[in-house]
Amino acid sequence: MQHKNFYRVTTVLLIFLSLSFLGVSFGLAELSPPTKLQVYVAPPRVLADNGVHYSVLVQLQDSRGRPARATEDIVIRLSSSRTDIGSVDPTVTIKVDTTYAIARFYSTYTAGSTTITAIASGLTSGQAVMSTAGPIPSNIAVFALPPVVPADAKAYDSVIVQLQDAAGKPARAPIGDVNVTLASSDVSVGTVNSSVTIQSGKTYTVTKFYSTYKSGSTVITGIAPGYASGQTTIKTSETGSSPSRLKVYVGPPKVSAEGTSYDSIYVQLEDSQNKIAKPSKDTIVTLASSDISVGTVNSTVTIKSGKTYAVTKFYSTYKSGSTVITGIAPNYTSGQASMATFGPIPSRIAIYALPPRVPADNEEYILVVQLQDSDGSPARDPVGDVVTILSSSNINIGDVNSTVVIPFGGTDSTTKFHSRYNAGSTTITAVSSGYASGQVAITTYIIDPLLTVSAEAIPNSIQSDGEATIKVYVADKTLNPPLPVPGATIELTSDKGGNFSSITDERNGYYLAVFTAPIVDTQTVCTITSTASKSGYARGDGPVKVTVNIGGNILIQVKSSDGNPISNATVLSTSQPSGQPNLRGTTNSEGTIEFKNVISGSYAFLVDKSGFDSVNVQINVASGQTARGNASLSPTPLSGFYGTTYFWILVIAVSLGVALAAILLFMRRRARKRKLLMETGENQEDLTAQW
Repeated sequence: MQHKNFYRVTTVLLIFLSLSFLGVSFGLAELSPPTKLQVYVAPPRVLADNGVHYSVLVQLQDSRGRPARATEDIVIRLSSSRTDIGSVDPTVTIKVDTTYAIARFYSTYTAGSTTITAIASGLTSGQAVMSTAGPIPSNIAVFALPPVVPADAKAYDSVIVQLQDAAGKPARAPIGDVNVTLASSDVSVGTVNSSVTIQSGKTYTVTKFYSTYKSGSTVITGIAPGYASGQTTIKTSETGSSPSRLKVYVGPPKVSAEGTSYDSIYVQLEDSQNKIAKPSKDTIVTLASSDISVGTVNSTVTIKSGKTYAVTKFYSTYKSGSTVITGIAPNYTSGQASMATFGPIPSRIAIYALPPRVPADNEEYILVVQLQDSDGSPARDPVGDVVTILSSSNINIGDVNSTVVIPFGGTDSTTKFHSRYNAGSTTITAVSSGYASGQVAITTYIIDPLLTVSAEAIPNSIQSDGEATIKVYVADKTLNPPLPVPGATIELTSDKGGNFSSITDERNGYYLAVFTAPIVDTQTVCTITSTASKSGYARGDGPVKVTVNIGGNILIQVKSSDGNPISNATVLSTSQPSGQPNLRGTTNSEGTIEFKNVISGSYAFLVDKSGFDSVNVQINVASGQTARGNASLSPTPLSGFYGTTYFWILVIAVSLGVALAAILLFMRRRARKRKLLMETGENQEDLTAQW
């Protein structure tokens, strides 16, 4: 017998172990510990603008790539492979019971790619590539603006040194600045400063040219280590006779389309022989841009008396293109020059999930929406804000905010993905007028036992400022059978206001609270959401609706059948709307009773008074109104004549008559007795006298 029991126990144990090996959990939630780090970057390409981007996420994952929660605070160490491209926060901490942490990426002015690596003790490391976009400087370009200056041994801010990429587009100087060495080929005509610095983040700088009294031309050359050199020719000349023509120059002729201003419009005077000339008085020149969507200029610029030119600003927009700058003035031939702006041209919307794998825990996670050009580089809308419409293909898995706005001048914006308690996948689509749409897939995983919440309101229909008991039940349905969960934290919220009492834990999975309805002027349905949370569980919630009615009043007049008010009559409701307690009271001296602030609906009352027949009264109460009712009571009927009023009057009269007759008879008898006694006394006196 003992051997048989041993074999049975062994067999059951083997079956249990086998099922456990095959993945049968016996109703217990499967909680996998984190084994590795996964690094996500979103957006994966940002501007090389020396900015700060909250775009690096480090997530804990289990061996199957599912998000996993930290059992304690975990410090993650981060590094960037190319700090000249960008750096990252050296450490971040994934807090206990969370799955990820966000780190900042610090871009520089140098475009390129860098690998972000995350490591932590006991976990497999993770990596992701972050790229920065922008023109990569490779050439030195030199411009002389204006190209001709007076040979008067004075200094002019007329040498422009610009960094350009291989395509001739303006490019930013990297961190650390770019020092350019300059030289003039004929110092007898003019000289320049021996060196000039293009500051980090800038595309060009302006330096001085020092003319002599000798007319002629000289070549200005600029060189810098690691960059192709550049040259320009500047001329010096004696000033001519009376000016009659306008010349417009732009320098540098190519600038970035980044919504900023440049001192790059030069307006110079010439005479009829094309020689630079000075006006005898201030000359006001009117300026205009042919395409203000690309850039604008100040409406006027003044060339001072005794000067040959003036400089004014060009204001770029975020739109790449070219525009013609025209200058006019009375009695002058007009002048023109073309200005070009460069930058990425937005053509599509891209959307990224940060991270793309999340717990099915009813929490919010980050979505990034970015404007991009055809090459996938971040771009700015040239006109204004970009309103993007978002949708989720499966809202049972997760939903998104319906819109997100990329602000004017920005390249991206963030919004939230709200996961549900269901595992699965959904596709988030982003659309915006004039742009190609973007999509991203998000997968959710159940990694925590789920709390199931149900709620009941008792009653579910109350009056304004009335009370209802909210009964919440919390269970763990991942167990088989489901078991109640005591000790949870319950939060109650109402979408239409009202107040809640403190919550009582009944220790059997039930939780109780009293809801006090808001004061309303129309019938209102309050949706009360009960949210349960407890360490080691995924949070759950359950709704219940409570109808809040406007209170009405009831006024009942009780009279006798002959029209007289009846006081102290008992008035009791025998039926009333759901949620309304019984009404009971007695009439006052005027025979009336009033019930205030009752639930609207149909009522039935029983009116009772001793000596009178009871009557029933039906009253319908409308919200915010006073309903009136009347009750007429008749005396309680008795058999034949004895039930009439006259009978009782006669009884009283007869009784009074009998009593009066008895009194008179008594008085007469007493008088006779007294007389008899008196007569007897006289006879005795006579007899005495005879003796």
